[in-house]
Amino acid sequence: MKLNLKKTFRSVFLLLLSVTTLGLQAQSDPTGESAVTRTYAITNATVVQAPGQEIKEGTVVIKDGLIQAVGTNVNIPADAQVIDAKGLYVYAGFIDGLANTGAKRPKSMPRPSNLFTPDPPNDFAGITPENSVTSQLDISSAGIGSMRKSGFAISHTVPYGRMLPGSGSLILLADVDHMDEMILAKDVALYSQFTGAPGAYPNNILGIMAKWRNLYRNAVNEKSHSDMYASNPEGLPRPSADRVSQAFFPVITKEKPVMFDVSSMLDVRRAMRLQGDLGFDLVLAGVEQSWMVIDELKATGTPVFIGLDLPDEPKDSKDKDKSEEVTALEARRMEFYKQHVSQAAELEKAGITFGFSTKGTRGNKVKGHVMTLIENGLSENTALAALTTNPASMLGIDKVAGTVEAGKMANLMISTAPYFTKDSQIKMMFVDGDKYEYEVKEKKAKKKKDADAEPAAAPAASSGSDPIVGTWSFSFTTPGGEQTGKMIIKKEEGNYTGVLTSDDGSPDNDMNDISYRDGELNFSFSIDAGGQSVDIVVEGTVEGKNYSAEASVAAFNVTFELTATKDDK
Repeated sequence: MKLNLKKTFRSVFLLLLSVTTLGLQAQSDPTGESAVTRTYAITNATVVQAPGQEIKEGTVVIKDGLIQAVGTNVNIPADAQVIDAKGLYVYAGFIDGLANTGAKRPKSMPRPSNLFTPDPPNDFAGITPENSVTSQLDISSAGIGSMRKSGFAISHTVPYGRMLPGSGSLILLADVDHMDEMILAKDVALYSQFTGAPGAYPNNILGIMAKWRNLYRNAVNEKSHSDMYASNPEGLPRPSADRVSQAFFPVITKEKPVMFDVSSMLDVRRAMRLQGDLGFDLVLAGVEQSWMVIDELKATGTPVFIGLDLPDEPKDSKDKDKSEEVTALEARRMEFYKQHVSQAAELEKAGITFGFSTKGTRGNKVKGHVMTLIENGLSENTALAALTTNPASMLGIDKVAGTVEAGKMANLMISTAPYFTKDSQIKMMFVDGDKYEYEVKEKKAKKKKDADAEPAAAPAASSGSDPIVGTWSFSFTTPGGEQTGKMIIKKEEGNYTGVLTSDDGSPDNDMNDISYRDGELNFSFSIDAGGQSVDIVVEGTVEGKNYSAEASVAAFNVTFELTATKDDK
């Protein structure tokens, strides 16, 4: 029987909603004495307390969101849920230095009909330092669950915007009922980037640099006036209540740093020039060309988060008749790629402490990208430090996060093997003491090559074609039944587009954010379920003509299986 895709997911949504509601009712207790324990004892594990610090057959006790004890001779509370972690590895939950995780992009401000381009409104110009990312946070965002599933417990999340979008906050990547429950530290850094206004001032680098200096110096004057007025207002005009200037006050007093999102070497130097001229505390994030500014970074001691949005490795064209010019171009591309993926190793060699930023990177790509950095010279201990202890220190939360120690928050990642091994999988996460479990996929046995075996049949598509472009027949199993249909993927001008069609002829669903790399095909789509939009994230692996994936309904931390087979031409 064929099912309507929209109706299928509406029924699933309502089922999940009812289950969740019943679960909350079962756990509620007006007396305050809940039967649900938040005490856990993780036993028989290899506990990696910090880079280079490991306890064999250790126990970690968690109580009320905190790590109560760590060691080999630990008393286990009588009310603890014991988790036998024999063969498993416990790490501190990862910390993301810069991301938009959990933030919802606001609608663009319409262009005013009477716009005076030399002096546009601050909102239109992207100058809103008084704003906070908390105004954009969406607790149902699929990104929260996706990044948690990838090992992250804390994210420094910044708002969307242009030149000065506002302040970023440290959020816990937990499933919560209200935004306030996920805020670890609000407005910890003023976020800035070299992104100009559309068709108005400042819309280029020179304009942005000039505007930045002007805003900061105006704020210095405003603060001086405000301080004098607060001390003795007699004879002084009342200070103006300028929100933009006031947003700079904690930056001027160095209570809050400015975090500049700077990928290129030129942008790094521009941000450092502003800091040198004005004197604020600077943090650099999203850096992708750090090998060019190592001396400056080392001399100034500027905190830096390098970007994990790595480029694809260039492929040789294999054209025997290619010209010298093409050969030289391919060599330059490979040289740049090697420099890019070796930058973390170069920073380590120079003794520069750094963390990672996942901005622009999907959660399921993080491990592969870190492994690429390790394959290109970065040590595993420094990689782990960049995910845990370094960002904790750089973001000022090292007393509560970054290591597996008694007294710190219960933010833990538990993997099936040492994390920096190819086949390791995350089995469990603890965020603020709450447990999240994940299905561990069995490793597929590799077939031994038989010298006498017949060669494998050639794929239906030509060797030069994109392996995911075409029509796929999918099967999607949910508690509401099985849905079948077609998954049609196209590629135009380097970008993928796609659509999911149902066999019963119900309305199509667009495939969004399609990405394909190293055999992994990921995308998302939305379903209108009873008047509420439900986001579904699909992540899986392509092997020849077969696609095996998990579809996650992030709002309920539920996954379903999706399989597809590519149709023959």
